[in-house]
Amino acid sequence: MYENYRYPGEFEERSDVFVIWFPLYVGTQEYDPHIPCMEIVKALHHHVQVHVNCCDCETLHHARTFLELGGVDLEKIHFTLFDDPGYYVRDHGVSVMVDDKGNRLIVNPNWSYYGIYDPNDPYCTALRKAGVHAGISLGIYDIVSSDFVSEGGDREFNGDGILMAIEDTEVRKRNPEHSKEEVEAEYKRLYNLDKIIWLPKPLLEDDDYRLGPLDHKEDGTPVFGMSFAAHIDEYCRFIAKNRILLAEISEEEAAQRKMDRVSAERIQAAYEILSSETDRDGNPFEIIRMPTAEPIEVVVTTEDEDYELYKKYIDELGGKFMDGTPWPDGDVHFYASASYCNFLMCNGIVVGQRYYREGMDPKVKEKDEKAHEILQKCFPDREVIMIDSLALNMLGGGVHCWTKDVAAPTVG
Repeated sequence: MYENYRYPGEFEERSDVFVIWFPLYVGTQEYDPHIPCMEIVKALHHHVQVHVNCCDCETLHHARTFLELGGVDLEKIHFTLFDDPGYYVRDHGVSVMVDDKGNRLIVNPNWSYYGIYDPNDPYCTALRKAGVHAGISLGIYDIVSSDFVSEGGDREFNGDGILMAIEDTEVRKRNPEHSKEEVEAEYKRLYNLDKIIWLPKPLLEDDDYRLGPLDHKEDGTPVFGMSFAAHIDEYCRFIAKNRILLAEISEEEAAQRKMDRVSAERIQAAYEILSSETDRDGNPFEIIRMPTAEPIEVVVTTEDEDYELYKKYIDELGGKFMDGTPWPDGDVHFYASASYCNFLMCNGIVVGQRYYREGMDPKVKEKDEKAHEILQKCFPDREVIMIDSLALNMLGGGVHCWTKDVAAPTVG
């Protein structure tokens, strides 16, 4: 019976991890996302079966060459060439539930490219199909579908009947035609849940960048975000059935920047909710705090590939952000989607994010080290590897976004 299935927590055993290799034209020489992607695969491929999907033969050749030069054992990698035009497979990739008899099934929610397009758009249907295709490639043929839109990066499960998600994202941004009660009922049906813990808002820097500037520099130059995901995995994660890792912004940081002030208010609202919640047995959650990353400003010029990537969505709005701010002439200033909570747990390893490069503010290095220390304390029996993820964050995602882990079958 479907009612016997559950969605395991990411901290439980994994069988597979899916990733999508970026096309060759994505990124720049200074910020090449293929480098952190190679490091992620290299860290994972001795712990789990890694699947690398490529959009065409040229990309496949690039992936094999790049990974082999990076020290990856290609015999351990499963390369594929099926149709998937996406990059961040966390959100549209295969979602798998398990029962206690070794069975698995696919959960197939709808997809709207972060609320930008109609789910019936061919681009959206292609990504939705790709998730199912990946599950079938593992021999999983039972599928439960839904017309409600949802993304993997905004779903955090404790493996014991509880889901955490962002209310503003799941209801108002993705399913505006439905009430909160309708969304909750559908998610409980899909994932056999006892409870959904709704956190009100995402971090401001991970909210829809089309809303307008995150802040302004002293000379009035607007600084924008690099994401429109608005997902929970940027600041709040289940790391065990009864343990939650939650981001934290200090009072000093909140006083320095508008962006941090707003995000601090949103995190505090989440903390107050989580502090009063309990697990299925009535026990309060243990909440561990993680610093947020130092803001890392990135200037995108008109000659960069990423320039058109961000500009086209503003062009679709008539050349102005939702608050009326016009698309800037010339260079555009962004804050990268940096986060220490966007890590992947996978069997004996945790792959986290770091940012310090020579010449950066020493605070960046201090926070990198603190984040590493916290993750190691949270996972004393796992190897914690921190990779330079800035090139990924500049494309609106990170380590967790780029990977889609699949729960291993369970018995007993």
